[in-house]
Formats: sequence, structure tokens, C-alpha cells
Amino acid sequence: MRVLISNDDGLDILLQAEEMEQAVACMLKAEGADPSSDVEVSISFVRSAEMRSLNASWRGIDAPTDVLSFECDGLDGAGEQDPLELGDVILCPEVIAAQAGDFGNTAVEECRLMLVHGLLHLVGYDHMNEDDAAEMEGRELAILRELAVLRGDDPAGVRIGPVTRHEYD
Repeated sequence: MRVLISNDDGLDILLQAEEMEQAVACMLKAEGADPSSDVEVSISFVRSAEMRSLNASWRGIDAPTDVLSFECDGLDGAGEQDPLELGDVILCPEVIAAQAGDFGNTAVEECRLMLVHGLLHLVGYDHMNEDDAAEMEGRELAILRELAVLRGDDPAGVRIGPVTRHEYD
């Protein structure tokens, strides 16, 4: 597994590289994939102006957002090519920090959630209807709790709200 982290603007990215790698490994394990396999994920941190441009170009929404995901190869293609490129997760720390309080999270907690959320999009999860959103949120919670255990935190203290439902999707 390779996690390529990009922070060209030197932003406060809120999470350490090790935790991002653990998030990818936990997601892969939760999806039944071997975290030691030849899988590659790119995680980039961008300013709100760049995120706004990406969001406008790819989703037709002229506003910055917290996370965007661009899937390349699905997990079902494992073994067909090396490395398996799952895709890119783009995070905007400025938006994440600004919205964290609205969801009762710290900026770090919100960044963890948005990272896991973006990673799950890379393997096919979505939240376009209530059932899919509930399934995705359940998976997010399970992975975030596993990450809490790895940090030595109480997993019961991890909570998420119904944050994957967006009225504009």
C-alpha cells in the first residue's frame, strides 16, 4: 500500500501522515482487501480557491467544499494491475475547520471523517439516497472507531452525524 500525500501550499493539514496511512489501511481491511497489497491512494490538501475551482469544474457547484474524490480503479480490479490506483482524495482544511463546529467536531475530528468519507467514495460508496447514506455513515463510523483504537482513544467516544446527505447532490 502506498499513500501519496501532497500539500504543495504548506497548509495545516490537521492530520499526521501516519494517521492518513492508517485510515487507508483500515478502509482497505474493512472492504476485505489486503492493506499490504500493491494499492496506491493519493491524498491532496488544497486551498479553498482551488477546491472551489475543482468543485465547479467537476460537479458544477461554484463553491468550495470539504472533500472531493476521484476514483480510478475499483477494488474489484485487484490483481489485474500493479499498482492498483484507487484514486485521489482532495481535502480543503480551511472548509473542514470552518464547518467542524456545525457538526460538533473539532477540526481534526472533522478532517478524519472527511478523509474516511473520501476514501469510501473511492471504493464505490455514495450517499445519493437515504439507504446508501445510512450504509456509508455506518462504514465511516466503524472505520473511525478502529482508528480511535489505534490512537489509544475510546472508540465509544467517536460519533458522526448525518453529514453525508447534501441537498445539492
